[in-house]
Parts: sequence; C-alpha cells; structure tokens
Amino acid sequence: MTKLPFIPLLLMAIVATLPSCDKVTDPSMAGDDHEYVEPNWEKFRSIPFEQRAVEAPAGYRPVEGRFVFADLKYESDESLSKRLVGALASRIGFIDRGQDRWQYYSADDDPMHSITLFARPEPWGSAFGLCRSERYEISFNEDGTISSVDVSPRYGVEGPIFQKDSFDWDDFRERMCDEVPANHTRSYFPVSDSVLEAQDFAILLSLAIDEAGREGPLSYDLSCSTYDNEECQSDLRAFLSELRLHEIDAVSSENCTGDAYDCFTATVGEHELGPYPKHITIKGTTYMNEWRVQSISIIESFTMS
Repeated sequence: MTKLPFIPLLLMAIVATLPSCDKVTDPSMAGDDHEYVEPNWEKFRSIPFEQRAVEAPAGYRPVEGRFVFADLKYESDESLSKRLVGALASRIGFIDRGQDRWQYYSADDDPMHSITLFARPEPWGSAFGLCRSERYEISFNEDGTISSVDVSPRYGVEGPIFQKDSFDWDDFRERMCDEVPANHTRSYFPVSDSVLEAQDFAILLSLAIDEAGREGPLSYDLSCSTYDNEECQSDLRAFLSELRLHEIDAVSSENCTGDAYDCFTATVGEHELGPYPKHITIKGTTYMNEWRVQSISIIESFTMS
C-alpha cells in the first residue's frame, strides 16, 4: 500500500480545522442560548410628517419649466409633481417641501434649492410587514431648471415584522401598505434595493434597541469609541434604547469586510451638532428566523457648526 507523505496529511488536517468565512448559518454559533423576546412592532412603526398649509395669493401661477420658491410654497402637490417627474406623478404620494429651510430664501422668485418626493408605499417581496417607497431627491440650477434627480429605495415598518409564522399574505399585499398614510414615507429608512437586506437590518437593529430598553444585562456586546479612538462619555445604552428607525440617515457595509455575520453600518445625526454623526455597526444572524444580535459598535464624531 502506498503511504501518503506526512506534509500533505498535515496540511489536510490544518485546512479541515480552519473556520469558514461564510455567514453564520447555525444560530448556536452566535453565542450562548438566550430567550427570544418578541418586540412590539408598533414601537418601530414609521411616523407621520406634518407640513403646514400655505394659501396661495391671488394671481399666483407657476411658470412651466422653471421652479421657484413661490412654487415650493403654493403649488398643489398634483401640479408640482406632474411638472417635476411627468408620468411618474401618478406614483407620488407625498412631497417634502423643506419648510425647515425656507428661511434661506429671500424672495418668491428665488430658484428652488431642492425638493424631495416620495412614492406611495407598496408591498415588496416576502418581507412581511415592511413597505417600500421610492425617494426622488431633485436639485435645481441657478435659473430654476432641474439639475439632477436622485432616486433611491426607502422602507418602513407598517406591520408585525417580528412575526415568525401564520402570515396573512393577502392582508399584507392588499391592505397593509395600501392603507398607510402617504406622509409616513418621509420617515422610511434607507437600505439597498434588496428588500431582504432591509428586513434583516430592521429586525436586528430593532431587537438591539428593544433589549437596550429593558432591564438586565445585554445579550450582545456594546462598545463605543470617538473618531480619535477615545472612549465615548455618553450613556450608550440610553442612546440606543431611544433610537428609532426613522432617525437613520444612511446604511452601508462599512466596517463589515470579512465578517461571518450579517452586518450593517447605520449613520445617524448627519445634520446635527455635538457628538454626531454616529456610525453604528450591528452584527448578528437572521438565519432561519432565529434572530440574534451579536454586537453593536459605535464610532462617534463631533460637529461644531
């Protein structure tokens, strides 16, 4: 019988014991067993956004092909969306007129700076309880003509996303998203165009937030450092327990390279002063609906002005 050389046998033994770089497929790999507590989904539901109505003065008329501050204030949603996006206007359910930035205009004929439109919510794929919208962010040239249109998906919790069985798919596809008020869409959070990634992100972050708000030790690691590698001074657990999905400004895979877990990095407070923005990296597993948060790590910046 031919004997195999010693070195190849040793290499085979080493390779057989190396850990895999694939994502976690066995919930037991995420840590010790823990008791799953189903959160109240309404705690994470999208929220309405209200704008005050402004009555148009007598004689006001929009000018075709040009968009000015007066249009931002007075033009009807139907007319403005049709002029902005044409045939796609039938999909638009809400227009964010940026009333918190109106102080930066000096006259009614000033060109618009930007405006954001949101499509009506709709069910998307098999992410039960999660509705999808599209955000149209439009910017303008100095003469009031359209400069660019950026379209991106947004998602919002509008049903029991933590439910694990007995799904009423007819209710989800025929009523749940259709009956959502259109002004909820402004609070929808951004993720990639993958509804399954949106679902995984919403579930993992919501589980972490919910557990942070309860008593007792956390089942996941929680850490924070500043942009210059100092330890954060804020109450991490209190911050996390009060966080909501509508506060998310961006989601990426930053800080996730090579991870064996599902991993997302969420940015909050992009336009806030003080210890912001914060970049929150969450790792966990959603395999076979056995959801488990492994860790939350936060990098905290500081904005002066």
